[in-house]
Amino acid sequence: MNPYSKTIQCRAAICFAPNQPLFVKTIEVDPPKDNEVRVKIFANSICHSDINCCTGVYSFIKYPIIPGHEAAGIVESVGKNVSSVVVGDNVLLLVMSYCGLCLLCKNAKTNFCIKQRLVHTTMTDKTTRFKFNGQPVYHLFGISSLSEYTVVDEAQVIKIDQKARLDRVCLMACGFPTGYGAVVKVAKVEPLSMVGVWGLGAVGLAAIYGASKCGASIIIGVDIKEEKKEIAFKFGCTHFLNPTNSETTIKEAIKSITNGFGLDYALECVGSANVVEEAIECTSAYGSIVVVGSTRRDDSFSISPNVFLSGKKLTGALVGGYKSKLEIPNLVAEYVEGKIDIEPFFTGNVDLIRINEAFEELKNGNALRTVIKM
Repeated sequence: MNPYSKTIQCRAAICFAPNQPLFVKTIEVDPPKDNEVRVKIFANSICHSDINCCTGVYSFIKYPIIPGHEAAGIVESVGKNVSSVVVGDNVLLLVMSYCGLCLLCKNAKTNFCIKQRLVHTTMTDKTTRFKFNGQPVYHLFGISSLSEYTVVDEAQVIKIDQKARLDRVCLMACGFPTGYGAVVKVAKVEPLSMVGVWGLGAVGLAAIYGASKCGASIIIGVDIKEEKKEIAFKFGCTHFLNPTNSETTIKEAIKSITNGFGLDYALECVGSANVVEEAIECTSAYGSIVVVGSTRRDDSFSISPNVFLSGKKLTGALVGGYKSKLEIPNLVAEYVEGKIDIEPFFTGNVDLIRINEAFEELKNGNALRTVIKM
């Protein structure tokens, strides 16, 4: 541990209650405990999950809380027993934990880990590392990167190539791999496949980009915002459907485009049970549906099990199914080598003090990813 590590005062964006603006306040950030790392955050990209955290979508959230989870920075100090990073390393923060030791980490079929903090608002010892006016401030996903400094478990941080731009590679923490991996790793889309993607935010566009890289012959983007059409085609979309501006149902339109067969692969990137049900109806007898968007806990749909007797498959994944510490560095390397182009995903840069503007732009569909410079 850095012997000079001590409590730090810094700025952070705090959500004090659901559906309220965020406030940038000066907080205290404690030193890292055993197996923890304190990181100086350089850049965040804002994700819809951050908005969900602040609007009451997630039932596990406690307030006040610091959102933010797509982030990159530099290691400021480390706790005892930390061996994978050292002070001064450029690092990416990871939504999906990877301790490498538990049964989940050792199982190739999942990217979950026993140390996962997805539905917890504290560190593993059930305390927080943030305080405001002497009171605890809670963590989102074990990360809370909309703070100039944050503390994370070693299982949620990975050293990255020094050549990777921190204000770009932050997207590799969640948004890009979530959509891209759903196509290339989970669905395993083959050349000439017919693919449909519902929801054309950054995650959905990453799925379209992945389908294009896989050589899909038909890539149908579905979104209620007509202005998404132009950008979807730039990412590789071949057809665009707007359910609010169509003379036929989405199912009928997709059947027509696919010569009556339906989709080989359907990616649900909205976070709606109704859309999952529609995606199931739009796939072929042997098609695969991948649930990518997270819904409210009480959101559900009803469907006959007989639908799956023909070989149709329904699955899902978080962060593209990637085992974070093992596989995300490969995506970062592909970005550094120019094999993956993530530049089109970035639509703005603002200071932390303008965080509410960035949230509104994303809510309204006017931005893909806005970088928050810390």
